[in-house]
Amino acid sequence: MRSVATVFVALWLGAMGFFAFAVAPAAFTTLERGAAGRFVSVMFPRYYLTGIVLGLLALVGLAARALLRGGRQWDWLSLALVVVMLALTVYARVVVLPAAEAARAAMHQAGEAGSAESQRFAQLHRLSSALNVVVMAAGVAFLAVEVMRRR
Repeated sequence: MRSVATVFVALWLGAMGFFAFAVAPAAFTTLERGAAGRFVSVMFPRYYLTGIVLGLLALVGLAARALLRGGRQWDWLSLALVVVMLALTVYARVVVLPAAEAARAAMHQAGEAGSAESQRFAQLHRLSSALNVVVMAAGVAFLAVEVMRRR
């Protein structure tokens, strides 16, 4: 039980990294921009759902570890980092993603490159990217805390 949460967070980080550094760039370099955007848009709900499931499993692992061994130094920090990761991922899935999808649809309907709709989509894209960076940083911090715990 001691490393279950670590495995789930590591899988989560791996999935995020693979999508951000392999899948999305490959889509935008091999497909026409509109097709790549549609492909990535279809993937985002699955991407966030994967993070939510892995985050919940990590929380279960942390809870089981606490129940089996009692609270130890650094446990609160590991728990807080996973909660932050999960909360930001849920926010991105439930709030940011639908708003970005609506802005993208409005942008395509308006058809103007510098329109308010395209600016809104760009703003939401930046927010989504920032949330993902924070989730990844929290995941790396979680892994560092877990390594320190074992020493």
